[in-house]
Amino acid sequence: MSKKLLFLYLILFISFCSCNNPEKGEMDIIIPPENLGKTGLSSLVDNIQIAPLRGDPNLLPLEADRVDFSKQLMVIGDFTFSQNVYAFENTSGKAINIPVKKGDGPNEIHAINDFWLDSTILYVLDGVKRNIVPFDYSTGSFKQLEKIKLELPLRRFAKTKSGFVGLTGGGQDSALVFLDQFGNLISSHLPNSIEFLLVPTNPFHKMMKGNETLVLFHSSFNPEIIRVDNGKPELYSTISYEGEKVKKPQNINFKKNQEGFNQFRETLINQPSLFNLMGFAPEQFILLFFIQDSARLVLSNSVKGNTFRIENLINDLSFDQQPFPKIIGTNGPRFLALIASDQINKEDLNFPGSELEKALKAYPDTPVFLLEFELKTF
Repeated sequence: MSKKLLFLYLILFISFCSCNNPEKGEMDIIIPPENLGKTGLSSLVDNIQIAPLRGDPNLLPLEADRVDFSKQLMVIGDFTFSQNVYAFENTSGKAINIPVKKGDGPNEIHAINDFWLDSTILYVLDGVKRNIVPFDYSTGSFKQLEKIKLELPLRRFAKTKSGFVGLTGGGQDSALVFLDQFGNLISSHLPNSIEFLLVPTNPFHKMMKGNETLVLFHSSFNPEIIRVDNGKPELYSTISYEGEKVKKPQNINFKKNQEGFNQFRETLINQPSLFNLMGFAPEQFILLFFIQDSARLVLSNSVKGNTFRIENLINDLSFDQQPFPKIIGTNGPRFLALIASDQINKEDLNFPGSELEKALKAYPDTPVFLLEFELKTF
């Protein structure tokens, strides 16, 4: 398997079937026609900014899976390698210490599997210990609050108006659950089928719509985006391809192992599937999907969208051997990715004169940069 294809499989994730018989969503994600030419990513985006992350090297992430913002903070989570969270001041960009004590003691955290930032409260998920641990930043520094013991094990989670929503761990009958503010079960949804064999990377997305904060949940195989912040599953968006809505999987009765997963995927080979919503902002999105084992990337805004075969994209943004920068979240209309200095291919023919080369020259000793950009209005 090629490095590019392996990367794509790693960032894809298995999610859920939709809620019970939703009638109508708020919008429709339309996969636009395919652009067949070779294209540099820098020609598809606007307002590129590459800034160094500053502070004690021990407080800087070298890998990242998710980013979130409040008025005061930017928080980055790495759930794969360090299994930790990293905080930065929004204005200065300086790193802030979060007093996370790792270990198996009663007041310690085994590992951080996810986080959610809600105003001045940072919630971190310790999936092994079945705890959500809040940290309060209202006084200008983080203070750990009393942990919330979860009735069920969670792999990923988000904050809702009434408590929390999460993906359960293995062995549970249902995959999606809503919990109250004390971690007690309110309701459960969706059979824990083959679609949940793998852990989602970022199944929950926070999106601002006017003054309202929406929490959206999406799947690798169900072509729907589900709103969950109101404490119940509500259809928010569907996905259409070549003028028709993509059909939901009909047969999910497969063994929960690699063989069963391969058989399940084979039933969907001729339609878009393995969706990875890399970034979702108002009226724009970046979507990765597969059809006939070929990876396609969609860049779409309110004016126009394009679909590209992944092999036709030239990564002249992050230059890090990936076909596209690993998007870890959005900040308003801007998409964000992390760039580790030691992963940059400076021998790339497009590197001289690039925005990244300029940033490296300005900050030669910086171990990690934050890349931000907007989608170009064609």
